Order: sequence, then C-alpha cells, then structure tokens
Amino acid sequence: MAEAEYQDGDVIVTSRAPLHGRLELVTDDDDTIDLLLDRDSAEELVAALIEFLGQGEGDDAPKVFAEH
Repeated sequence: MAEAEYQDGDVIVTSRAPLHGRLELVTDDDDTIDLLLDRDSAEELVAALIEFLGQGEGDDAPKVFAEH
C-alpha cells in the first residue's frame, strides 16, 4: 500500500456549485496524489479527523477539547 502525507497545502477548489476540490498529498518518493473532494467526502473527512484527534492523550490531547 502506498503511503502519503499531508504537507500543509490548501484545498484547491475546482467548482463551487457543486462543491468540488482537491487536496495534494506527497509520497515518500516525492510523487503527489490528489485527494478529490466533494461536499460529502469533505464532511466525512472532517468528522474522521475530529474523531482521530479525540484519541490523543497527554501532550497529544487535542487542544480544542482540552481547553473546554
């Protein structure tokens, strides 16, 4: 399985109605992978990331949740 990481790039909006865009990921070999997004997939990704961040403990505890 290929692995890629997010390197602080912006989402490139390719259409506003319907909402479509892409997020660039970079592999260990410096190849790029475009993660294609629409409104539904973007909302699902945000939900998955929030769930992931909620699993952190100690110094990795999410700051958003820890401040409340």
